[in-house]
Amino acid sequence: MEIVKTKTDELDYVKTVELAEQKCLKLPQVECPIVHRFGPGIYIREMFIPAGTFVIGHHHNFENTNIMLKGRLTLLNEDGTTTELTAPFFYVGKPGRKMAYIHEDVVWQNIYATDERDIEKLESQFITKSTEWIANKELLDNIVKLQLEVR
Repeated sequence: MEIVKTKTDELDYVKTVELAEQKCLKLPQVECPIVHRFGPGIYIREMFIPAGTFVIGHHHNFENTNIMLKGRLTLLNEDGTTTELTAPFFYVGKPGRKMAYIHEDVVWQNIYATDERDIEKLESQFITKSTEWIANKELLDNIVKLQLEVR
């Protein structure tokens, strides 16, 4: 992975994540299922991430509660250091993206205060998917459609 630094030799975290994503999207992708849960005034976006995965999250637009229910991972911090997290773990995350290597299967939750129940509206409000990710998803969807048509 390429680490991008600024003129003052500090880590350019955003650029590093963008470059890592561009390179990773060229590799086979791992399925990380999302489960959407709701309670009174609350939305929980839960993801399962298998061990051995290098994961780059979507941009979260607002602070949100993060709970790691299961697993162990190493997170790249914005200052270039790494932090190993082991479940159970809880913190309030700042807006932005997370990038990590998953050592043990992880179950991760992002929790938001909202009464909304429409998944598309929730995702457009709380997360921003990169243009590279969207283009890659569209390409993969088209490949699957073509494969189904050939059968």
